[in-house]
Amino acid sequence: MELTFSCPRCGAVGHVSALEKAIRADCFQCGEARPLHSEAMALNEIQSCPCCLTNDLYVQKDFPQGLGLFIVAVGFVISTVFWYYEMPIPAYLVLVVSMLLDLLMYYRVPDVTICYRCLSQLRGVGSNPGGRYKPFDLVFGERYRQERIRAQQLRERGALAE
Repeated sequence: MELTFSCPRCGAVGHVSALEKAIRADCFQCGEARPLHSEAMALNEIQSCPCCLTNDLYVQKDFPQGLGLFIVAVGFVISTVFWYYEMPIPAYLVLVVSMLLDLLMYYRVPDVTICYRCLSQLRGVGSNPGGRYKPFDLVFGERYRQERIRAQQLRERGALAE
């Protein structure tokens, strides 16, 4: 299983390739060593986030949203050109092809499990055992977003007080 995380000190993105064997996650930019919790994994399956130990995780497709939007936009633009020249059959064909391409990619691209609290990403076998984790829930997402904002404000106040 692979872990992708954001360094809490410098914000750089780091990777841990073999999460099952790792005891810490090192930032390649600033050298910060972040301990990984071995109790987050049981039988090579994720039970909680290995970085922050929260049980609140969600799944989404491991596909760049910008690329999906680009595919749809290109299909729309090309079909619009066909509509301009009053060629409805090719216009519909372009839309159907772009839809089928998007659908094919949806089923071919694997899922990624993401932590609500620290936004770490887990990929590979065992990252969503038995479909335990569900898609993004706005209630959980907003609660943890507010938590990150409050933590940042407290860090800034602490830096200003010094």
